[in-house]
Amino acid sequence: MGLFTVSKAPSSSDSFTKQEAFLGIALATSAVDGTIDESEAKGIFAYLLQMRMFDGYTDRQMSDIFKKLVTVLENEGVGGLVAIAKSSLPSEVWETAFACAVDIALADGVIEDSEKALLEELQEVLEVSDEIGAKILEVILIKNSG
Repeated sequence: MGLFTVSKAPSSSDSFTKQEAFLGIALATSAVDGTIDESEAKGIFAYLLQMRMFDGYTDRQMSDIFKKLVTVLENEGVGGLVAIAKSSLPSEVWETAFACAVDIALADGVIEDSEKALLEELQEVLEVSDEIGAKILEVILIKNSG
């Protein structure tokens, strides 16, 4: 049984905006070690606010979304959060969301076992091919080596 195995499928009332879904993937990646501290949250906000899909979002709006997603995480677990996020996220940004997750997991230069397991399952859930996944990993490793 994997990290994303959930007891229930998301219901039709369980949906996010594209931005909430994307942040949900980032939050799940950050939460895999069991904690999310304020500095991690701020780092995720800074990272995502550079993306076009978050143009015009304020820190306050990001904080509100974060609080909503933390509630889902607490109630549904990582698997439930990812299931709802995936069902709400347009397929054209699945690879982008995976790249973001890899970047967050590698931010400290090391992928822990729990992060590796999450990324492997996230790659499957988001239907990222091994070829694209390897390219993403290679680029993020280069990016973070400097």
